[in-house]
Amino acid sequence: MLSESPQIVTERIHLQLAKICRGEIARGTYRPDEKFPSEREIARRFGVSRATANKVVSNMIAEGMLVLRPGIGTFVAPIHGLHTSLRQMESFTDSALSVGMVPETKVLCFSRKRSWELSSLLRTSLRLDGRAGVCYFERLRFANGEPVILEHRWVRSDLVPGLSANKITGSFYHYLEEMHGIYMTGERHKIRAQNLSGREGKKFGVNEGAAVLVVEGTGFTEVEAPVWYQILYYRGDRYELENEVHAGGGPARLAVRRRA
Repeated sequence: MLSESPQIVTERIHLQLAKICRGEIARGTYRPDEKFPSEREIARRFGVSRATANKVVSNMIAEGMLVLRPGIGTFVAPIHGLHTSLRQMESFTDSALSVGMVPETKVLCFSRKRSWELSSLLRTSLRLDGRAGVCYFERLRFANGEPVILEHRWVRSDLVPGLSANKITGSFYHYLEEMHGIYMTGERHKIRAQNLSGREGKKFGVNEGAAVLVVEGTGFTEVEAPVWYQILYYRGDRYELENEVHAGGGPARLAVRRRA
């Protein structure tokens, strides 16, 4: 059995530590506007390098979960509403909890499909051979009782044996990590505006033709293995697309933010 490369091991440690830090904010260990532990404190507490701690904190700042106040320290970002970063991967459940909102998930359908039943786009995107199939499910995500995201997801069934509808009522990221040891490290998406059909509008409780933001693409692991293909519909009357760029190749920020 081949051992994992040092780079993959380091990336996995970073992902696990980031999950812990996000979870502490989601559970209220650190509240909005409260000072967050420094990189030195994080490194000492978890026995990791300063570089790893720096990467976690920097990513959380880029995601909007933390705010750097020069000369003072790093603080948990104040609550401005629910947002989903399109630049960093994050759990809808954690994102909602971190801003004091109650997340809920309703599974609308769950099925298994063979490779030959899928479109060529799905087969190619998921690198399916003739034997592999997928688990397909559709979920409606709620924030404080209001439906805000409609999700269609096709997951390689060979990677998630035993997956069923009752196992996807929470964070799918957490499920993959805890039950299958799969750590998602990236997504490739296209974003477009679209008007809802009557059928989709009914699921959201809005009229046909209502505007949505559609995010479509694959999610993959640290070795570039595709795990899912998804199509997400964000309600246009609840989210807006926010983009920030910097000259000279500096970090950019792109997010879907919940309207007040």
